[in-house]
Amino acid sequence: MEIIKLEPAFEDERGSIWDFLSDDTIHHSGYLISKKDSVRGKHFHKQQKQYTLILKGIMEISIKNLQIPKSSLEKYVLHPFEMILIPPFHYHSLVSIEDSECLIFTSKSRANKGYEEDTFRINDIDSFSLD
Repeated sequence: MEIIKLEPAFEDERGSIWDFLSDDTIHHSGYLISKKDSVRGKHFHKQQKQYTLILKGIMEISIKNLQIPKSSLEKYVLHPFEMILIPPFHYHSLVSIEDSECLIFTSKSRANKGYEEDTFRINDIDSFSLD
């Protein structure tokens, strides 16, 4: 995984313009507010990829590639204006180190039952296998 550190696309005395995503198809965007020590996610998607962009606070993102047997759980600490791409078949959970806000962009629509149809929850990632 790579943490993408965003920088302004343009900046002058009036302020700045930030480009989050280019050349990608996004069918959903969401705004997530999490209190300190909250745990979110603990699931994976078979179809959608997800970008998580931290706007405020600090979050620890845990990710595991479920398509590689015995892969390790990797942890990333993201700060404001850092973003991470979570591909399909990657377990992910988010822990708010402090009160946090982030944007979520996904390649699959969450309208109607779109989210539930492609969300597979995992209670214990240490014993989970796709087999």
